[in-house]
Amino acid sequence: MVSIVNTSLLSYLTAQGSDGSTTSGQATSAQQPGNAGAVSVSPAALQRAAAATKTAAAGRTLEASQKSLANDLRAAMGKAGVKLSGSVEFSIKSDGSVDIKASDADKAATQAFLRADTSQPGFASRIATQARDALKLSSTIQQSAAISQAARLAKTSSGVISLYTSLMQQAGTAGVAFTVSASSSSLTYPGSLTAKA
Repeated sequence: MVSIVNTSLLSYLTAQGSDGSTTSGQATSAQQPGNAGAVSVSPAALQRAAAATKTAAAGRTLEASQKSLANDLRAAMGKAGVKLSGSVEFSIKSDGSVDIKASDADKAATQAFLRADTSQPGFASRIATQARDALKLSSTIQQSAAISQAARLAKTSSGVISLYTSLMQQAGTAGVAFTVSASSSSLTYPGSLTAKA
């Protein structure tokens, strides 16, 4: 894994026509590998990486999937007589189960709906699959952003690798949130572009 990362980083530097020296001249001591804990992947770097051709296409596919899931979920809940008074946020817990955040009434109604759901695949499974897809895309976006930021800030090739490693250790702590209400939905994850319906 390390050798793959090293090759990717050095390839990136070569493509940039750099030997690893800083291009901006603005790297401070807080941004050097020895103090890498003081920096994290910037939101701007995440947005640039998310806008790259391949990840943008994957993001559009994920957005379309999110809209379809939200529409299907609202329709099924409507048929089951479930009326949401507010927003319901779905996230995936470490054990793979779906966690729900909502008002007490909406949470109870949603949990009862999911327990009674007999569709194949079930909505809980579809939500979990969407979360895994979003995390996979998010990981790609964060890696790209970290490589770019490390290459820009570090002074040497070895410094790029060290800073990249530190950035990736800090990245990815936030999860995926799929939020649905009676009239809208959204999917957010680290590095996500706007994905609403």
